Amino acid sequence: MSILRKFYDLIRKLDNFLGMAAMAFIILLACANVFMRYVVGKPWGWVEEVTVFTFVWLTMLGASAVIHVEGHCSIDVLVTRMSPKYQRVFSIIGDLIVLATLCLLIGFGIVLTIKGHTKLTPILGIPYSYIDASIPVCCSFMLMYYGRMFWNSLRGKKNTTDLDDQEESAQ
Repeated sequence: MSILRKFYDLIRKLDNFLGMAAMAFIILLACANVFMRYVVGKPWGWVEEVTVFTFVWLTMLGASAVIHVEGHCSIDVLVTRMSPKYQRVFSIIGDLIVLATLCLLIGFGIVLTIKGHTKLTPILGIPYSYIDASIPVCCSFMLMYYGRMFWNSLRGKKNTTDLDDQEESAQ
C-alpha cells in the first residue's frame, strides 16, 4: 500500500471518528444539561455555546463524509439528455467548478480563521478561530476526497467508497 493511500485512509478514519465523537458529545452534553436543569435545578450556562461550537464542526465533518461516499446531490436533468460525449464534458466542467470552489473555501476559511482570533465567545471566551477552523480543515478533506474521485473519473476508473470496500470484503 502506498504512502498516499495510507495518508488518505488515515484522514478518512480521522474524519469519521471526529464526526462520530462530535455527535456523541452533543448528545451527552444535552442530556447532562437536561438533568442539571430539571433534576438539580441549576443548568449550565455554557452548554449552548459549546453545543453550537461542536455542531458547526459536526456539520462540516458530515459534509466531508457525504462527499467521500459520493452522496452529494446534483441536478442533472439536462446533462442526462445529452450524448455520452457531452455528458462527460459537462461532468468534467462541473467537477472542476467544485474543486475550484473548495480551494476558494479553504483560502477564505484560513483568512476567516486568522481574523477570528480576536473575536471571543461571550460566555467561555473561546476565540472564534477554533470554530472557523472547521471550514479550511473540512474543506481540505473534501478537496482530497473529491480530487480523488475526479482523478479516477478522468482515468476511467470506477470510484469505490468505503461502503463498496466493505461489501466486497463481506462476499
